[in-house]
Amino acid sequence: MTLQEASGKYHLNMNILLICEKNGLLKGRNMKDGTVDYQEGDLRQAFQFYFLSKAGMAPDTVKYFAALQMSEEDTSAEEIRLLRKCRFQLLEEIHEKQQMLDQLDYLAYEIKNRQRKQQEE
Repeated sequence: MTLQEASGKYHLNMNILLICEKNGLLKGRNMKDGTVDYQEGDLRQAFQFYFLSKAGMAPDTVKYFAALQMSEEDTSAEEIRLLRKCRFQLLEEIHEKQQMLDQLDYLAYEIKNRQRKQQEE
């Protein structure tokens, strides 16, 4: 299927597919009529790489991960190491955001207390 067909079928943004293709994460087969045919497995894998990118994995690491997945050798241990590293970084970001939320909640609590004290006076 073409990128346009894939975009419609899987509800993927065309730009995502083009970025994956440009970065070598999506490879199709050249057809005689000049179009490029993409298999479902290729598209699924490209979306997986896009997801890793959105999860915070650096572009070079995504490319390295893609190369590992396309390798003929067993690279499972290295793939898992990269995924765990990305997961750890994502958790760190979540914890930082939670601390910000907690601080906002505390400030709102203090303002409400100040307001209540003023009303009591």
